[in-house]
Amino acid sequence: MIKYGLKLWSNNERYMEQAEKLYNEKAHDYIELYIVPGTYDKYIEMWRNLKIPCIIHCTHSMHGFNLAIKDEHQNNLRMFSEVRAFCDKLDGKYIIVHPGIGGSMENTIEQINAMNDRRLLIENMPYVSMFGDDCIGSVYEELKTIVDSCNIGFCMDVAHAIITAFHLELNNFEYMKKMLNLAPEVIHISDGRKQKHASHLNIGDGDFDFEEIKKITALSNAEYITLELPKGNDWIHSFTEGSKKIKNYE
Repeated sequence: MIKYGLKLWSNNERYMEQAEKLYNEKAHDYIELYIVPGTYDKYIEMWRNLKIPCIIHCTHSMHGFNLAIKDEHQNNLRMFSEVRAFCDKLDGKYIIVHPGIGGSMENTIEQINAMNDRRLLIENMPYVSMFGDDCIGSVYEELKTIVDSCNIGFCMDVAHAIITAFHLELNNFEYMKKMLNLAPEVIHISDGRKQKHASHLNIGDGDFDFEEIKKITALSNAEYITLELPKGNDWIHSFTEGSKKIKNYE
């Protein structure tokens, strides 16, 4: 049975009570928690006390974590130690990690292997980052090499896949379907615009074809689907309405 989750950041104290209420109402089954560096001491017990199942999303380039850069190896390992601590304390099943921007795929593989954690899932990236950098792991062949070389699992981000397909002038559906060969354990769903970088819009606010996305989720054996939506004053409404739409697409 598919489990549906909402994505929050580790310092999102303001959303904890609402997330717990939604969980008790069975509006979602888990939280995908993105780890902001330096938040463990203040927030770990707050998240633990919620008693909501968690998947962990590793810190990424927005906060200085970049596996594709060789000179960042020690810094990456230091930051990952906090991510691992969150996962251990919250009994997280997976740790989702970005392959990095710039640099090289070889650096990414070396650093993932040095992290040595079987809970890791590599996430596919958009073709270019929001800052205009080339992303490692946007194309299928790179992702397959990373998965095979590191013996880890895969998280499929629908928005990243659609935007990559647009840049490569490929059919959206066929490209997403090809990604399923990597057997994603988790799928990220949001709306967006093909011509833009990955902005993760509320369902219905972009131009993605959710009939196509419906077919992809039906073909997948993924157990977890995370709605990756923007936060704001109406985020509860956006999540509950988006969740209803996604569930109806099954």
